[in-house]
Amino acid sequence: MPTLLTKILKTLLILLVPLILMLGSALLLATDQYLAFEYGKASFPPDAFGFTQQQRFDLASSNIHYVRAHLPSNALANETLNGASAYNPREVSHMADVQAVFQSVLRVWQAAFILLLLVGLILWQKGKRQELAWAIQSGGLLTLGIILTIALLAAFAWQAWFDNFHLIFFEPGSWLFAYSDTLIRLFPLQFWIDATFTISALSLVGGLLLFFIGWRGTRALAGREA
Repeated sequence: MPTLLTKILKTLLILLVPLILMLGSALLLATDQYLAFEYGKASFPPDAFGFTQQQRFDLASSNIHYVRAHLPSNALANETLNGASAYNPREVSHMADVQAVFQSVLRVWQAAFILLLLVGLILWQKGKRQELAWAIQSGGLLTLGIILTIALLAAFAWQAWFDNFHLIFFEPGSWLFAYSDTLIRLFPLQFWIDATFTISALSLVGGLLLFFIGWRGTRALAGREA
């Protein structure tokens, strides 16, 4: 395999590792299991406007299902609670945007995962196994650097980080709601703080694991060639 092509494939694999780990961690949080875990925390704030724990979970679960299953927008618009609409029009519009972002992230993650497997297979079959191990190690290390940077920004400049993150994906102000609106009652600030650090922790563990696997592989393969 030409040296230039090997370098390109290694670089691509290194960049794919943090992308897959971070997006994959984010996708894992859009589940009933994570909702139950988060709402079950003693430190999680209760709803100040009267949702019971079960009402809150049921509404949030339906919300997440709407996003994951790519349901039509009327699935939320027709959602009711005590005979009244659960969401106002601005909330329905925002969740349509969230659904579009989620589906795009899912497609990117799927494509990146398939591409990583193909790149790894090519390097393996062409006998570039030490280069493959090194790329996995470097990808894990890059993930650690990115996650630590994000965690520091979130810890010391939460509001600026949170605002700018939303501005990447949504129109300015479209994601701001009253404290009495359903979306804020289902997903208060504490939910997003916990989600950010959970994604960081999952990605950090994945990065450390891949770094260790790549490091061990590089040493083992170097020993065979010595």
